[in-house]
Amino acid sequence: MRLAGVNHIKPSVATFSPLAYAGVRRDASLAETITPEPRNSGSETAASNLEAAFFLIGASFFFAVTAALVKASFEHGIGSFQLVLLRAVIGLVILAPLLWHGGIVPWRSNHLDLHMTRSLSGGIAVTIGFFAFTVIPLATATAMNFTMPLFVTILSVLILKEAVGWRRWSATLVGFLGVVVMIQPGTEGFDPIALIVLVQAICIALSVTVVKRFPVKESQLSMMFFTFISSGLIALVPAINEWVWPDWTQSGLILAVALAGIAAQAMVLRAYRKGQASYVAPLSYSRLIFAGALGMIFFAEYPDAATWIGAGVIVLSGIYTARRAEARRRA
Repeated sequence: MRLAGVNHIKPSVATFSPLAYAGVRRDASLAETITPEPRNSGSETAASNLEAAFFLIGASFFFAVTAALVKASFEHGIGSFQLVLLRAVIGLVILAPLLWHGGIVPWRSNHLDLHMTRSLSGGIAVTIGFFAFTVIPLATATAMNFTMPLFVTILSVLILKEAVGWRRWSATLVGFLGVVVMIQPGTEGFDPIALIVLVQAICIALSVTVVKRFPVKESQLSMMFFTFISSGLIALVPAINEWVWPDWTQSGLILAVALAGIAAQAMVLRAYRKGQASYVAPLSYSRLIFAGALGMIFFAEYPDAATWIGAGVIVLSGIYTARRAEARRRA
């Protein structure tokens, strides 16, 4: 699943996109070629920002489509753990020739401890994310996932020893109040399963925070490799228990999940390379609109007013938190 709210770095737990290689020079550095970090040139114009906005909104749409396809696959008999395992296998198949071409041996890294921490948290996040889409409404799962920037704020203090001002702490508190409004604890509308998405958000936040500890030259391909390995191992046993050999319809859904994820990742990369991160990042929250619409159209999911109000509070606090972080970074 693809998340917003952190301008500096994007989590690398989503499906790897080979489309990002289209038109790339053979002598380009790996970091320059595949990193999901925004590396703007400083010469962005209104036109390039507009183009970037188009691509990021498109990516948000395809991320929502991926979530809907995961839910549809589940309804057609393909469990979420099997999807996670197949995603890991497909990702490794795509990654193998790229690692060979770049002469990269992931397990020879000098930062295996960081890789293990990041890949484990990322693998758990992917597994929880796929499972969440099968058991709770798409809009609810998507909105809860947007709490990730709030947890990044907390972890940046605990792990990176960053200074966080009262404004960001206040925005973080308001964001969690939005969670309370949305899940309605103590009422008949409370669904404890929704809390698992908070665990996913924490795991993604940890993954993002650990990425900041890596040296700039550490290969993104190595990070992807360990994430695929981790998520595949996490899903392996439950995937075997629920395994079904897919028929033509199920195979089509599995392929669609992969293609939608590839399209989303390609468009995210294009957006952040084309426009200013601080300009385009808030647009990723449009995924909530797409997820809500797809849930209503295809799964008869009609979120109540509390869900939309809570989601709105989470989104606004996430945008403000990201803006404050970007302002401090520039300062």
